[in-house]
Amino acid sequence: MPTQRGWTVAAAALVLVAAGALLQYRALVLLGALAAAAVAWAALVALWRRPAGVRAHRAVPVERAAPGDDVEVSVVVEADRMRGPVLLTERIGQDSGSGRLDLGAAAPARGGSALRAGYRLTPARRGVIELGPLQVSGTDPLGLASAGASAGGTRRLCVHPRWERLRALPAGAETAPEGGLDNGRSGTQTFRGLRDYTPGDDIRHVHWRRTARAGRLLVRQYSDTSQTRLVVLLDDRAETQDAEGLDAAAEAAACVAATALHHRVSCTLTLASGAAAHGRLGLSAMLDLLAAAVPVPGADLPARVRALGDGPVGGAAVLIGSRLSAADLRPFAAAGETAHRRVAAQVGPAPAPEPVAGVAPVVARSAAEFRAAWNEAPWTR
Repeated sequence: MPTQRGWTVAAAALVLVAAGALLQYRALVLLGALAAAAVAWAALVALWRRPAGVRAHRAVPVERAAPGDDVEVSVVVEADRMRGPVLLTERIGQDSGSGRLDLGAAAPARGGSALRAGYRLTPARRGVIELGPLQVSGTDPLGLASAGASAGGTRRLCVHPRWERLRALPAGAETAPEGGLDNGRSGTQTFRGLRDYTPGDDIRHVHWRRTARAGRLLVRQYSDTSQTRLVVLLDDRAETQDAEGLDAAAEAAACVAATALHHRVSCTLTLASGAAAHGRLGLSAMLDLLAAAVPVPGADLPARVRALGDGPVGGAAVLIGSRLSAADLRPFAAAGETAHRRVAAQVGPAPAPEPVAGVAPVVARSAAEFRAAWNEAPWTR
């Protein structure tokens, strides 16, 4: 197949032949014919040099990285037959699109059929980068045509959002006296409300006075504040979040999740599109989820907010997005009594949403400003 240079020469040949025919200038026709013949000869040479039985191995030292990290990738290529130098081209794809990295021409070492190449990858933003497949092509000496095949499969590199531990969390309880949560007491039972008696309930929890008034058995409902819970809900709706805004919101979510795991708080990270990761899987699993997050058309944030009311009572809920509105915050404030405290963090240049009762706001224009704003929030003092 002609390379970009080959297509240019072929187009020039066509122009020369057409111009020579119109002007009746035989030298131009001859020059065009020679150019076309050169492209045809290059294609035949490339086919003859095409490697056979190609096998490639790609070595990536890490599976996870952060924006700005240097990742050295090495490639080893073997073939049953390799006639002269070959061109190596690596495909590099991300959610924003894919491109090809030209590794140049390489020749096998003397006496062998294996060749080595490498490149340095420095991701600029979070995401999942797919490396490969590798295109191994034979070419002609003029570089007008190439012929080859794909090899080596693909490898994934997760680029995690940047994160830093925050000063404290609004989780409503302490897991240790020196912990970084707000002013709850360790190991206490907190009264949450009354509910109808069900078989198996402790009879000592029956509220006799309210039972007499209601005419049916009512029991006290408690939650153990030593079992702190935190839910982090990230807005990934394509209608409100672009890629840059989601990057900033993902960094904020990573900071909150990492802080929760540092303080041994039970934490769940959920995307508006439905994907979720629990802290018991480790921080890497939660950061992998954030790395793979992309704006999703039709993501149902209200459904995720309603699901907060189905969880156990206690703890806190944090909603993070780059463009939130009062219409998003009102259902969040009214989603049952699951969360002791609700926090809405907007990270981006959009105007701050209107205040909603029951929701503590954190507003910042960037991820760096978010960390400063969060650390100055009331629960950190």
